[in-house]
Amino acid sequence: MRFPIVCIGLLLQAFSGFTQSPAIYDVVIHEIMVKPAPPLGLPPYEYIELKNISTAPVQLKDWRLAINKREVILPAYLLQPDSLLLLCATAGVSSYQIPNIRGIDRFPALADDSALVVLYDAHRRVMHAIDYDAHWYGTSSPKGGISLEMINDALPCSGKINWTASTAAAGGTPGNPNAVAASLPDNTRPDLSYATITDSLHVLLGFSKTLDSALAADPTHYHFNNGLQVAACRVLPPLFRNVVLLLSVPLSPGEIYTLTTTTLTDCMGESSGLHTSLYIGIPQRPEKQEVVINEVLFDPAPGSPEFIELYNGSQKVIELASLRLCNRKADGSLGAWKILSNTGRLLMPGQPLALTTDATALCGAYPHAQPENIQTVGSLPSMPATEGTIVLLRTDSTLLDELHYTSRLHFPLARELQGVSLERLSYANPTEDINNWHSAATAAGNATPGAINSQRWPDAGDSLSIVLAPGVFSPNQDGIDDWARLSWQLPGPGYVGNIVIYDIQGRPVKWLARNFLLGNNGYLQWDGKNENAVILPSGIYIFLIEIFNLAGQVKRCKRTVVMARKLN
Repeated sequence: MRFPIVCIGLLLQAFSGFTQSPAIYDVVIHEIMVKPAPPLGLPPYEYIELKNISTAPVQLKDWRLAINKREVILPAYLLQPDSLLLLCATAGVSSYQIPNIRGIDRFPALADDSALVVLYDAHRRVMHAIDYDAHWYGTSSPKGGISLEMINDALPCSGKINWTASTAAAGGTPGNPNAVAASLPDNTRPDLSYATITDSLHVLLGFSKTLDSALAADPTHYHFNNGLQVAACRVLPPLFRNVVLLLSVPLSPGEIYTLTTTTLTDCMGESSGLHTSLYIGIPQRPEKQEVVINEVLFDPAPGSPEFIELYNGSQKVIELASLRLCNRKADGSLGAWKILSNTGRLLMPGQPLALTTDATALCGAYPHAQPENIQTVGSLPSMPATEGTIVLLRTDSTLLDELHYTSRLHFPLARELQGVSLERLSYANPTEDINNWHSAATAAGNATPGAINSQRWPDAGDSLSIVLAPGVFSPNQDGIDDWARLSWQLPGPGYVGNIVIYDIQGRPVKWLARNFLLGNNGYLQWDGKNENAVILPSGIYIFLIEIFNLAGQVKRCKRTVVMARKLN
């Protein structure tokens, strides 16, 4: 009697644990308990939950779980499709009272602050990896007794955006569906973030998220501007966010190269069409005032992290790993040195780079932030909210720059200082000059991490320009001239604006800005609504604009716009 092939396969699975070779992300890390104490309602044990998101059973025998540098071998367990398995210390198994659990002798500890967790199959292929830190909880420290849960298991390589603190009353859902499960979209893309020169023949690239490793290993996706060829490349496990390029000929000292990537995708097949190129060059040692402190946020609003922004004002390529930050204590001694990069990220001539403990939160708080110029660091020097001193050094202790900040450096007419950064006005003027610092413009969102400073001198020239366009706008949300935009260019920093909109009868209908701190340039938009958010009738409207600064300079002018409404 001959059995059909399908029947033979089912019998092998049932009696011998036979499974097909799994693909990457078939089994994922689905939930982790980092800090079980103080417990809310779960046993006081760390755990890691796995989920089979494929359509076939997976045998976990001889698979490995690595937490930082400690590895353990998993026991035999046939994990069925859409099923969960909880892993914890052997002593904790009986406390959970669930069938889908296995104990691990010498279960490796999950660090509270951060850790790299990797799941390998029996052939030591990476199946899934996450590099969590405390900010995945949405706070600066992990919440005791509350697990981290994956939100959407269809996005296994989306990292932080796909994880959050469990909302379960007990603090987690070990062995059961995640409480936070939802159809979360992922609009992020695998942007090219930075490059490091390992040596003259090797370049290390860093991307913002996990790549399709097979695609990224093809040298034809990397191009240099001057004909320099990539001989080979290697995508580094376990996170697959870094690629090492082997060049056909060595890089030349003092030369700047442009590197462009093409059609690289993340593990879900999405490509980046925005940040796909950057400049590289062999790094040189910076001297005093060649890298300066450019912007600081020392009194952040709730939910927003602090940041320190550096600026490379030299013609050199500078390696971030050669720099350190610290604070100067009241007795004049230096505080603990902070490492800025473990990757050798490059700071190019004319580039600003903001350093923060949570780049995602910083970008969410400030709309003008430039993510490609923001570096996440483990910690920043202590920055009291009223006064302190920040020191920038080389690793050999050479002092490069020093800023003694105080809240008194802020704009005197500013009513709210929390969440407002201090910006450097001139790279040429000394850091210690108190007149070289100014509050970031309200019009720029109160801070510009990674972007050109909103307040500066004298980049904008000595002219003043105020433009209202288009001459006719129609706020009907058809995508064509839906807004009236008032834009300006000012001769320097420190200008305040009051902007009132009047109808043709001379009645004020909208305060567009009231004691609004303007930047060197910027814009405000009007959607045709009054103070009560009610759309106004068609007609002519007049913008009365008053701009002044503390030196007594005042500019008053009017601009006119026509609002058209489509007739029914």
